[in-house]
Amino acid sequence: MSTGRRETDVRRNCDRLRSATTRAELAEILYREVSDYSLFDLQAVRGRVEQDLRSVPAGYRRRLYPRMIEMIFETHHTLIASMRRGNPDMSDEPLAEEFQEFARMVEKTCLTQDEGERHLELLYFLLAAFNMFVLGRPGHPTGTPFPGGLEVEVRDGEYLCPIREKADDVENALCPYCPAKQSDV
Repeated sequence: MSTGRRETDVRRNCDRLRSATTRAELAEILYREVSDYSLFDLQAVRGRVEQDLRSVPAGYRRRLYPRMIEMIFETHHTLIASMRRGNPDMSDEPLAEEFQEFARMVEKTCLTQDEGERHLELLYFLLAAFNMFVLGRPGHPTGTPFPGGLEVEVRDGEYLCPIREKADDVENALCPYCPAKQSDV
């Protein structure tokens, strides 16, 4: 596929995302977009995660890798399965205000990737959007470890993250859009 074609696809996909006004509409759009990806694409994202984690210390990598894979494969399964069942738990609740900014960040980030990586980066963000804006879950699954032994957790039904307020300066981080609150560590 040509560079222009993939750039057009990213722009078209992000335009579709921005057209959603409710959680249910976004779920439907995400389902259509994610359904275009193959098992090969999911495995390619897994390979990218493995490659990205090669420089991470082994002990931390052993704890982080399963959570990253959970985010990809479990989220994919949940999205596809829930929509095939008729989307029973999705509401017409309006999307969070920051969703539009999230969609702009996704488009900008994906367009900076080289041609071969663009569609994989988009898949990662589509899955994160489902977790954060449709399900109200954090961008990283509960139990995701961070340096220092801290991790994403749930307390009294509220998601807490030890780095929620510390990672806002990373240009394409999920943190500014994540529904998790800063944990009181």
